[in-house]
Amino acid sequence: MKKKNILIFVFACISHLYFSQSDLDKNQQLIYTYLFGNELVKAKDLIYSDCLVSKDDSRKIIGYVYLSYYYAMNKDKRKRSETLNEARTLARKTGKPLDNAYVDYGYAGYFMDSNNDELFLNFFNSSINTFKKFPDEHFMLTLLYFLRQMYNGSFSGDYKAYDSAFKTGNPVLISWALSRLGNYYLGQFGQTNERKYMDTALKYYDKSYHYARLIKEPAARNKSVLVYYINYVCSLNVMVPAQNEKAMELNHLSEMLIQNDANLNKYRTDVYNNIGFTYERMEEYKKAEEYYLKAYHYYDPDNYYKVIDKISVFENLSNIYQKLNDYKTALIFEKEIKNIIKEDSKKKLTSNVGIMKLFYKAEQKSQEITELRKRQILYIIIIILIGIAGISIYFTFNNKFELNKKNIALLEAEKKISDIQQERLKKHALAISLRLDYKNNFIKGLRTKMKDKAEISLDNIWKEDQLNENDFNEIQNIVEKVHPNFFKALASKSAAKLSNLDMKYAAYIYMNMDNQQIANILKADPNTVRVTKYRLKQKIGLGKNDDLRSFIQNIDL
Repeated sequence: MKKKNILIFVFACISHLYFSQSDLDKNQQLIYTYLFGNELVKAKDLIYSDCLVSKDDSRKIIGYVYLSYYYAMNKDKRKRSETLNEARTLARKTGKPLDNAYVDYGYAGYFMDSNNDELFLNFFNSSINTFKKFPDEHFMLTLLYFLRQMYNGSFSGDYKAYDSAFKTGNPVLISWALSRLGNYYLGQFGQTNERKYMDTALKYYDKSYHYARLIKEPAARNKSVLVYYINYVCSLNVMVPAQNEKAMELNHLSEMLIQNDANLNKYRTDVYNNIGFTYERMEEYKKAEEYYLKAYHYYDPDNYYKVIDKISVFENLSNIYQKLNDYKTALIFEKEIKNIIKEDSKKKLTSNVGIMKLFYKAEQKSQEITELRKRQILYIIIIILIGIAGISIYFTFNNKFELNKKNIALLEAEKKISDIQQERLKKHALAISLRLDYKNNFIKGLRTKMKDKAEISLDNIWKEDQLNENDFNEIQNIVEKVHPNFFKALASKSAAKLSNLDMKYAAYIYMNMDNQQIANILKADPNTVRVTKYRLKQKIGLGKNDDLRSFIQNIDL
């Protein structure tokens, strides 16, 4: 009998380890591999058979979290929200830190896709800080590092992701982490033009290919190999001297992969863009046009996380039509770029409002369930102690008091998040307005040159536009990271009401931009910039000897 009890205890301990340590959880890693390879039916079947039918609540929580990512890939936001709510309800019941860490990981992905920075960071930090406290959780840490890289839109922290991925021994994660390291060094090459960065990028791409070949599941293996081809061609397309023959060889392999594997359809635009760019470098502009149009045909805005990636599809076409002297068509795609920027701004506003409603609806439902459980306990006490009226009254009033407190706290939280959202939207609107101002000026200038039939230097126009575009990408990122209280603090300290233009100038000054930089951005005369800054100084209420730049950069936030 004692031996039997000991065996039961040992089995329970092993089960607990199995359900909590992701490095040892082969089925969890297989679920991720299926999702990674876009094998959604296999992923869903394994989620149900291995997790959701389990009698262990911790296992069910893992299943619900991965099911939420399954619904994300199916673009079903409502079911994704409901699934995460189920996971959160179970996690509150178990009270285990790792259960809550999984739920926080699920919500971090949810709010990242919804462009809600504050909630993403809250759930992300809570999840990663918990997983770091436990051994053998490098698999989950790697997924969190990947999530942060997607959120930042950069490849910062790649060594942490690679280090965690390598400790898991999982070839899918290792290959992906190496690809991202290669992307980081390719970006460094783009900024410095130093050959050592290109060599390092190619080295990591080759290593990623090695691990990609070790992946057992065909769909995940094909995706990793295709990503290697795409990344390597991107590198060859910017190398000097040109490596067109090698690039076209890998382009051909990429094209064969996407034609033979339907799971890779969403990468068609990237592959055709690469082929078009290679032909453009070879100065075969008609062939470049053919493949850029193919990329445009398969373009799906939902497959692109960053606005700049969406824009590149249309910029390639605009540039190639300028080289083909077809300015009318080039203008059409320039207008499409403006529409993408406007649509992105509108989508973020609508999405954030809807997401907040869904989130608080789920929160309200969870509170209702909690209250029902409390009432059940209260009813049991009333039945047992039916004769003690005083105790029943005490519990009734006590529950009402606690419920009121929670409602008040919930209203305060809603107001706080609403204020944050308004400030974020104001910053985003400023960044979008900046880009639209430039695009309008660019199109007007091009039209004027075409009407005057003056000699047009396409190379100069294209280079100037590319340089300014790079500046705008950097400035938009900076503007959207301006301190949340900056505009509010500036408005409160101003003697007169500030216009949107005043707020723009204040943001430029806050970012330490000089008159010439502001003039370049707005296509304005430097004297106009000086006059506008002087009027801003008067509106704020500064004296003659007060320095506007010093006041704005040292404003009390």
